[in-house]
Amino acid sequence: MILAVCTATVVLTVTGVDALTAVSGLVGLMLVTGTLIETSVREQHRLRAWILLVVLVCVAGIELAIVGSSDALLSPAIVMLMGLGAAFAVTRNVLRVPYPGTTSLAASGCAYLLIGYSFASLYLLVDRATADSFLLSGEALTPESSIYFSFVTLTTLGFGDLTPAPSSGRTLVTLEAMLGQAYIAVAVARLVAGMAVGSNESDRSDQGAESGR
Repeated sequence: MILAVCTATVVLTVTGVDALTAVSGLVGLMLVTGTLIETSVREQHRLRAWILLVVLVCVAGIELAIVGSSDALLSPAIVMLMGLGAAFAVTRNVLRVPYPGTTSLAASGCAYLLIGYSFASLYLLVDRATADSFLLSGEALTPESSIYFSFVTLTTLGFGDLTPAPSSGRTLVTLEAMLGQAYIAVAVARLVAGMAVGSNESDRSDQGAESGR
């Protein structure tokens, strides 16, 4: 479910409509974070976590209604914090599972998408908050181009059609590229190893059951 919501959110954000981009991103991350609250947070802390989530979403919604999606500053910051927090929670839970399965694989993919989406919001925030443009060409980032640029960076494709300015962007871009590679090297390797061990344990149990007959 979480992976489906994340994927749908990313797809909707490249439609070219700023309002739809903002609303779909905010609602999508709210659903993801809410699901994580229900599955990851201790029961005694869930109410406070839900209250914080609702407050953040309300603040972002009010800002979007007042200034519009093209000039919002709080909304990208909130989306970034929600996305990175959700990605951290998912990754932590995945790494704790001794014998991961398909659910863990889906959760890992979800976290990877959340990282890309969160950095896209961070790039938007930096571009709007600083006097210098985030891009070397001097053009302003749109929500769609920030998402495209973020996932090109995360996957280290590096097409070169969008280039970060030295003053504001290269450090963040380097950080995202390193994080993307580290995630694949650590989390995915842990998943593969855990699934292999789990498969071996299952085979041994089946063989033991057959020999016992």
